[in-house]
Amino acid sequence: MLGRFTSIAVAAYGLVTATAAGAQRIQSGVSTKASFDYVVIGGGTAGLVVASRLAEFASVAVIEAGGLYEVDNGNASTVPYLGITMPFLAADENYTPNSLMDWDLLSTPQVAAGNRRVHYAQGKTLGGSSAINSIGYHRATKGAYKRWADLVNDQSYTFDRILPYFKRSCALTPPDPKRRNAPNATVKFDPFACGNTPDNPLQVSWSHFVDAARTWLALALPAIGQPLSSKGFNGGELKGGAWIPGTVDAKDSTRSTSKNSYLRRILEKKKAQITIYLHSRATKIVFNDSKRATGVVVSSAQGEHVISAKKEVILSAGVFLSPQLLMLSGIGPAKTLSDFSINITSDLPGVGQNLWDQIFVGVTHGISPPASGAYLVSPEQKAIALEQYNANGTGPYSTGTGYMSFEKLPAQYRTNFSPRTATLLSQFPADWPEIENVPVGFPGGAFGVTTVGALSAILQTPSSRGNVTIRSANIADAPVINLGWLTDEADGEILVAALKRVREAWASPALANITVGPELFPGSAVTSDAAILNYIKNNAASIWHASATCKMGKAGDRSAVVDSKARVFGVKGLRVVDNSIPPFSLPGHPQASVYMLAEKIADDILKGR
Repeated sequence: MLGRFTSIAVAAYGLVTATAAGAQRIQSGVSTKASFDYVVIGGGTAGLVVASRLAEFASVAVIEAGGLYEVDNGNASTVPYLGITMPFLAADENYTPNSLMDWDLLSTPQVAAGNRRVHYAQGKTLGGSSAINSIGYHRATKGAYKRWADLVNDQSYTFDRILPYFKRSCALTPPDPKRRNAPNATVKFDPFACGNTPDNPLQVSWSHFVDAARTWLALALPAIGQPLSSKGFNGGELKGGAWIPGTVDAKDSTRSTSKNSYLRRILEKKKAQITIYLHSRATKIVFNDSKRATGVVVSSAQGEHVISAKKEVILSAGVFLSPQLLMLSGIGPAKTLSDFSINITSDLPGVGQNLWDQIFVGVTHGISPPASGAYLVSPEQKAIALEQYNANGTGPYSTGTGYMSFEKLPAQYRTNFSPRTATLLSQFPADWPEIENVPVGFPGGAFGVTTVGALSAILQTPSSRGNVTIRSANIADAPVINLGWLTDEADGEILVAALKRVREAWASPALANITVGPELFPGSAVTSDAAILNYIKNNAASIWHASATCKMGKAGDRSAVVDSKARVFGVKGLRVVDNSIPPFSLPGHPQASVYMLAEKIADDILKGR
């Protein structure tokens, strides 16, 4: 019954080791000094894109602290449904850890959000967070990318000019109506959103199963004025709703990560020059007297060694660990570096600052239609689902992405906004949504119902800012992460209005026949703005989209860390390429844009820019 699940992990591990011969190799630890044209720190979503593209023309080393997710996380990083049930993805500080897959990062107490410490999961594995995320694939708005272009003084970031990089990364498989078997989950999309050639590694497709709970809950959003988009969310518009695709290989309904797409593709090319060092942590970037990055100090079970870079070092350790490593290497706010007796290579006050994070709240009710998890409660149901998945990649285990809807809050929900909040919102581009709504369902046995339905409101315009700094000069000491949740009152005002809007959706006729019992959370007693805000402060959660802690900007901007080619200011031969460098949090989900950004910067490097 579990045969195919088990074989997925074995097959993926076998591919890596079997093809890792000669110049193409993956090894655990660093046992000697070595030299490469490029050294990439972090084998995650962006890191493996850059490494794979460069390895076609130069020698590349990838330094990855984690191992292989097929071994360390089993089928949870392969089977779509299991990807949303990983215990270590809980945000509570008392989460169940998996230190082989996650960095175990905890925030400082969030003083404006119930004084809670937040566990912020980040992928520690070959493939990075592409092996643990919720797999949603879509793009931000044309206005958002135009703002990016203007802020960094580089019009190559406008949507029309980055579209080729989006298309270069992905291969899109249209929905299969027969396997999907969900006539009430209409998919509308642009069939030319991806390049769809053998050189497009990342597989993007729609789930072959949609649970009944989502299809019913999704009906509430058009009912309150959020119509189904006519073309989906990959054309530069986020307005209304859509059943979005995810990073899943349609052939067998398995997760497509940067590892089993980009890295797999490059390992199969005989002339590619790439070496992967697993279970190896970069502890410091080395510079010569001319402030050029010349290598990376790497620690592993075999000891500490220097991996030299003849051309460049590319840092791709993520929104929290990239600024940490920069500071430990002498790049960051001068006072912070001096406090820990770190020699200053480049005084960049912006390192670790400008942290944006999207947060969300939900309203829940009992509902009668079953969610995917409800199908898997009994051994008999689970056996049927396993047979469906093993036979043709269908059934509840193939459930991945779902429905999402974007809007600016209607006029009646803006009446209590302060003038300052209204002004802040007016400064976003006209096509930038303020709220994303996501319907989901999960087993409701604990509440005496078949399914608990949740309609969530995700803040797309956060004005609160957090930061990341270091607690010592030792890489083993986790960075100090202040998410800054709700420190700007504007965010609370918007989320109060958004929660009321969600309640309107619950009250729509579309859900009248499926709702069971009273509102579970926040509950009918929570009605005043003050009570709703208090609920938000104590229950808001992250959707794992933190960004912009090494923000891209113009030369002379003291808050900027990298230029528009991702080159770190004040030094040579060093770039940062991950979700820490966009100048702000893009509306929606960032995965597609991270792949695009890595493709774009790899192209810049190869073209000598």
